Amino acid sequence: MDVDFQKLVDSNPGNCSLGEYQYIGNLIDLHAPGNILVFGIGYDSPYWMDINSGGKTLFLEDSTYWIQKVKSRNPTIMVEEITYTTKRRQWRRIIDQPEKLQLSLPRAVLETFWDVVFIDAPRGNKGRFPGRMQSIFSASNLNCKHILAHDCNRRVERIYFQRYIGEPTHIVDKLFHKVN
Repeated sequence: MDVDFQKLVDSNPGNCSLGEYQYIGNLIDLHAPGNILVFGIGYDSPYWMDINSGGKTLFLEDSTYWIQKVKSRNPTIMVEEITYTTKRRQWRRIIDQPEKLQLSLPRAVLETFWDVVFIDAPRGNKGRFPGRMQSIFSASNLNCKHILAHDCNRRVERIYFQRYIGEPTHIVDKLFHKVN
């Protein structure tokens, strides 16, 4: 793997740290070519596709704007548009309501064994917007080897990860990783 993650960190401030990007990249590289599922699409998406060259890298995104933006630069990217039905501010109320937490995912997502699932969406940092509760819950029900969730320094992500995925096997900065 020959990837300049420092360039990504410099051009994409406030997202993953260099250590987090390297950790994710190394994990994907370890399983490449494999099946990689990413909740969220952004400037780092081409990196995951390149590292997993020859494998299946699928992105799940709720923002039509981001889908169009990234597809205009990377027309071959595989992305499925999904819809979140909850808001971050509801996290306490719905934590014990699986029927509200399960995302409606494409059949191919549900039937695939995923080597790596990376949860990095939705943004989840404001109460009136979707939080990552549905992404975390839905990922916990997939057939996969590794689950990564970013921004687990935030209370909602940390609590939902621990509740539905378990205690992390590894922690790198704000990134939780569980090996199944």
